[in-house]
Order: sequence, then C-alpha cells, then structure tokens
Amino acid sequence: MDDLFVLVVAPEPLAATIAEETARGLIGIADVACAADVVEAAALVTAHPERVVPLVLITAFAESPESTDARIALLDAQAVLSRASVLLLTDRALHDDLSLSVDRDRLHAVMTSPWSPGILAWHARAQTVRWLSSHRPADPRTRALVAADGRPVTQPESDLLRLLELDTHEVTTQLLAGIERVLGPRPRLLLPAGTRLIHEGIDVDAVLVVLRGRVALDHASAAGDLRLHHDSTGSVVGLLSLAQQQRAFFTARATTEVEVVHLSFEQLDRALAVEASLGAAMAAVSIRALAKRLRRADQLQVEKTQLNHALERERRQLSEALHQLEQARLDLVEQARYATLGEMAAGIAHELNNPVAAMLRATTYVGEDLERVLASHPQGRLASEIFAAERDRAPRSTREERAARRRLEAALGDVGLAQRLFDAGIEDPDRARTLAADPPSLDLVEAVAGIGSAVRNLELASRRMCELVTSLRAYARPKGEPVAGIDLHAGLEDTLRLMAHRLRDVEIERNYGDLPRIRCHPGELEQLWTNLLVNACDALGEGADGRGRIALITDAPDAAHVRVQIRDNGRGIDPQVLPRVFEPRFTTKQGAVRYGLGLGLAIARRIVDAHGGKIELNSRPGCTRVTVTLPVAGPPDEEDIET
Repeated sequence: MDDLFVLVVAPEPLAATIAEETARGLIGIADVACAADVVEAAALVTAHPERVVPLVLITAFAESPESTDARIALLDAQAVLSRASVLLLTDRALHDDLSLSVDRDRLHAVMTSPWSPGILAWHARAQTVRWLSSHRPADPRTRALVAADGRPVTQPESDLLRLLELDTHEVTTQLLAGIERVLGPRPRLLLPAGTRLIHEGIDVDAVLVVLRGRVALDHASAAGDLRLHHDSTGSVVGLLSLAQQQRAFFTARATTEVEVVHLSFEQLDRALAVEASLGAAMAAVSIRALAKRLRRADQLQVEKTQLNHALERERRQLSEALHQLEQARLDLVEQARYATLGEMAAGIAHELNNPVAAMLRATTYVGEDLERVLASHPQGRLASEIFAAERDRAPRSTREERAARRRLEAALGDVGLAQRLFDAGIEDPDRARTLAADPPSLDLVEAVAGIGSAVRNLELASRRMCELVTSLRAYARPKGEPVAGIDLHAGLEDTLRLMAHRLRDVEIERNYGDLPRIRCHPGELEQLWTNLLVNACDALGEGADGRGRIALITDAPDAAHVRVQIRDNGRGIDPQVLPRVFEPRFTTKQGAVRYGLGLGLAIARRIVDAHGGKIELNSRPGCTRVTVTLPVAGPPDEEDIET
C-alpha cells in the first residue's frame, strides 16, 4: 500500500507547530512531512517517488515577497503535487495573488492564522478524507474512516447538507414524517390529472406536499398559457409564494394523477415551531426546487442562445437564397430579352432573305444584260473588255495601287489624266497613251469602267448581305432538339461575320485543326462564341500593347471531344478577380453590369455546362486564354439530366 503524506510548506519554527497539530488530525490516515519552501518541497517528493501526497498545506504571510500563484505553480510542476489538494494558511486580510490558482481550480481551502485550537487538525483531516473518497474510494483506509457516531466521515455533520445529499423523495418523506410527528397523521388527497392545485393571481395560504405524480407550473400571457416548469416544479408547491406573502405567479396543474398532503399556513407554522429539525428539511426542499428552476432557467437561456444562433444562420441562408432568387430572376429577364431579340433577329432574317436573294439575282442579270448591250456597241470589244476587267478586278493593297498610278504619271506627264485612266482600270502605259490621244474612246472607257465597278460593288454587297442573313438565321435558330452534324468552324465564321464591326481594327488569327462534326445547339454555341469574343475585344480596349490580336485555335484532344481556344493579347485579369469572373452579374468595369464580364461569362458557363462540357480561363498580362471543351456526342438529353 502506498505511503500517504501531507506536505507542510512553511518556514521554521511555524512549520513544526503546523505539522504537530496537523498530525493530530491525521492519526491512522497519513503522516506529515515539512519543507521550508517550494523548492525544498519539490526536492522532497522527487527523492521519495513512492509517496502519495493528498494534501499540501502552504503558508502565505504579509511579509512574504513571493506571489502565492507562483509558488503553487512551482508545486504543480511535480506530477505528485499537481494532483494534491491545496490548503492555504494566511494572515493577510486581502489576497490579489491567487487569480491563477482559482482559475485553474488549484485552491481547495483557505484558513486564517492564528487559528482556533483544533480547527487546523479538523480541516486537514477533512480535506485528506475528501481527497481519498474522490481519488481512492476502494482504498481500505477510505472504507475504514468513520466518525465517532458510526457514520462515514465523508457524510456532512450538518442536517441541511446531509439532507441535500439525499434524493427528493427521501427528503420529502422525512419532511412529512416530521410534520406528522407534530400534527398527527395527515390525510392524503388523490387528485386526477388536470386538477389545479394553485390558481394564478390568488393569495396563497397553504402549501401542498406532492408525494406521487407530476405537477406543472403554467403562467398566463398574451400569447396564451406558457408552461414554465414541469420537471423542475419541486415536491412542495406554493412554498415560495407563501414565503413572500404574494399572490401565486403560476397555476399549479396536475399533469398525472397526484397524491398530495394539504397544509395550511397555520399548520406549517405550528410544525416548524415545535420540530426544529423540520427547518433543515424545509430548507433542503426549497433549495432543491430553486436549484432545479435555476438549472431550467439556465437551460432555457442556452436553448434561447442556440435558437438565436440557428435563427441567425437560417436568416443568413434565407437572405442568400433570396439574393440567389433575385439573381435568377434577373437572369431569366436577360434570357427572355435574348429570346425576344432572337425571335426578332429570326424574323428580320426571314424578311430580308427574299429581297436580298432577289437583289443578288438581279445584279447577276444586270451584269449579263450589260455584257450583251456593250457587245452591240461600235467599240463593243473595247467596252466588253473594260467592263469584264473592272467587274472582276481583285482587291489590291494601297502600295500596289500607288505604284501603278506613278507609272502612268511618268508615262503621260499629266497627273489628272493618269488618275482618270487608272480609275478606268487602264494601267499599261502604252495603252494609256493611245487612249489619251483618242478622247471619245477615253470617255467610253471611263463610262464602262464606272458601270463595271458599280456592278461589282452591287454583287459584293448583295453576297455580303446574303452571308449576314444566313449567319443571323443560324444564330437566331430556336433551341429545340440538339442538331447533329454541326461544323464548329462554320459557326465561328458566322460569329466573326456578325461581329465584323467590332473586329474591324483587330487582327484575327485562325489556327483551325481537323474537327469532327458535333451534336449541339448551334444558336447557343454562336451566342457562346459571341460572348467570348466580346470579352476579348473589351480586354484589348483596356490595355493591349500595339495592335490587338485575337487567335482562334481548334483541335480534338481525343476522339470524344473537341476544343476551342480564344486567346487575346490584352492586359489580362487581376488574379484576385479571376476566381469570380464566372459569377452572375460580377463585373470589373467600375461596377457597371455590361455584356462582357457582367453577363457574358456567366452565360458562357451556363451554355457550356448545358452541353456537358467545361470552360477554363487562364490569364496573365499580355495573354488571356479561354478554353472550351465540348463532347462530340452533344449535350445530355433532358431525361438523362432529370434522372
């Protein structure tokens, strides 16, 4: 069995006095060892590791320069002493150096020096016994500890404290037994569930001792009856109101069949006056009821706080849901606007298609008819040659045109005449000199060249209009079912044609790979390319170095997917902003929601996601790249999505 030692940390000669009296209280339980200071105490327990120390008695006097907290902390550095109870013996009226010890629960008792004879021995014994009962309940020395009257020393001597250690039923039984010793046997009242024992707002002149069953305490409010206590009602109902001479704050209502004893105020007063021990029982019953109600109040406060936190969390979630709902509504408005524009575009394209086609056919017929008319002219060969040459003339660079004009000027020596011949399509110096010498022929050549140029311009404009109408019809095509066999390159070219006004000053670089035809919604993809190209154009406008360039790169990373990259040489996107550019209505443009970063990328992601693909954006100064990967098989069916 381990050796038990109580350690006294005090200077001589006080240590001997303390140890002598402490030992008288620990006879048969533990021995006493002394140390002059905490350093010696640490060395003592280190030298005797077999010792178990249940109690350390440490002194703190006014002349001591050391902090009591610091001394106790040094003791706790030893594992054996850190588990011991601490009893402080002090002659100081005020301590401001114990906050750490109290906070760490390392102060178990405080005594004043000088002390009354015998009180130190009693206190040391009580603390040691408490430590043993808590840490070594199975130790034979703990079981052998009994008081002179035969009760365990761990049981309080005070009637009140002893009653508080009993359960509620036992305390109630003892209370009723004491009452009946004074008043004689009390009749039991058996009451059904729902019976009101005490009425709210009515003067209380009696108490009811509940022997069996359950009683709830209700309080009337504007919101209806509130049940404030049930499990925490207590075994004596009406005692608090009676003690305060107030009207009942609660209505006490039986929630099950109850067995009670009715005691008027006079009967209770008589019993308490005759049987002094009833005061402790009544106090124990009241303290228990009050403790239950306080615990219930604390529980309600905790539940209230938790509910407030939960409500705040749900409020934030609701606010976020409302925000998302508002964003969804705005997106639907935008989609409806786009749908309306698409319908208008489709209608306009349909209305323009026939007139434009007729214009192109008419231009072709006019050219053919003019060729026949010119052939019948006396100088028909010359007229037909000039007409055909001017109508079919290929575009040339400005440098080439300047060089041809200078050659004519050198041959003729007349700038105005050289310009007339050049405009008529005459660039050969010999032929120019011949025509310059023949004014009627020169007049004919100028007229025919003007007609040929006009016919050429009509044909080019008509064909351009036909191409734009065709692209617009493809762009505005209703979603419907996915269409198979779509050429991505054709869709990109349609988009470039429709955006020609935006791309007029931008260098377009095409690097098209060999792509399989895919299954998709063509109109949505052309809207996707439009959004991405608009973003690229905006980035160029914000900070491109030199001439803006946009590169279109396509390839097939594997047999099941195609990939489109749109790369620009703008200033790039701030890395802090980059993770948010796909959010709806997020923009980097001074808070303005625009077609670019405000809506374009969010819509782009939605379109790509709907097609079962993925979109990635990488950016650094001078290079921003958007990569769209789409499945060849096309978007999943709606039935698959729902499943």
